[in-house]
Amino acid sequence: MLPRASLVLGPFLGLSPSVSIGRGVRSIDSTYISQDLGTPFAQILSYEAGLAYKGSPGDLDLELRASGFRTHVDQDLVFSETVGRNTLANGTTRIGGALSGRLLGPWFDQNASVTVVRSTFDDTGLLIPYVPDVVVRSDSVVFGALPWQLGGQAPIATAGLGVTYVGPRALPFGERSDTIFTIDGSASLGWMRYRLGVKASNLLDTRYRLGEYNYRSDFHSQDEPTLTVARHFTAGAPRIVLFQLEVTL
Repeated sequence: MLPRASLVLGPFLGLSPSVSIGRGVRSIDSTYISQDLGTPFAQILSYEAGLAYKGSPGDLDLELRASGFRTHVDQDLVFSETVGRNTLANGTTRIGGALSGRLLGPWFDQNASVTVVRSTFDDTGLLIPYVPDVVVRSDSVVFGALPWQLGGQAPIATAGLGVTYVGPRALPFGERSDTIFTIDGSASLGWMRYRLGVKASNLLDTRYRLGEYNYRSDFHSQDEPTLTVARHFTAGAPRIVLFQLEVTL
């Protein structure tokens, strides 16, 4: 049983305050499962309070939501470079807030969200490795009919831009990762049952580190192995461009 209770009031002048509490579980690595024993799960307890607004000023539709949360996990999963997978750690607590909004107009649609969180171990108060403090995402779309017609119907043009920002993540041995900033883009032209488009991820071909790790390693490059902590990373994907042809039957 995963109970959850929520209380939503209003709306009052477009505002709707809410509170919620819920209990959940998360499965852990299969290596911790043994015969004739109950399947182990990490227990999660989460609290949240928020305030939402929905209104229509003029010909616009506006939705805003702000919330604060606290989530406790009794046994978290943290990546271990020694065994090469996530391993059980002590309990952790995440305290943070999120702000999101959407503005829809007759020729555009804008979505954006910001999440800020502080994630720490319960016993030491140290930051949880590999968890970013700030994550920002923005998606913008403009659309409209072109000023000419083909076969009695005007083509519909659409263009979009997505921006992602991931703040520095805590790393072992008191280090911090680099930030991640990427831009995605798309454009399409639709007419009757046909749509032709192009999509590009990492539009600026930014070189970024998708995952960063900080640990001791030696690749037998010298006679005496070193125990110096070194930075390791997996490279982010380069620019990828995809062309799309769609026919609706």
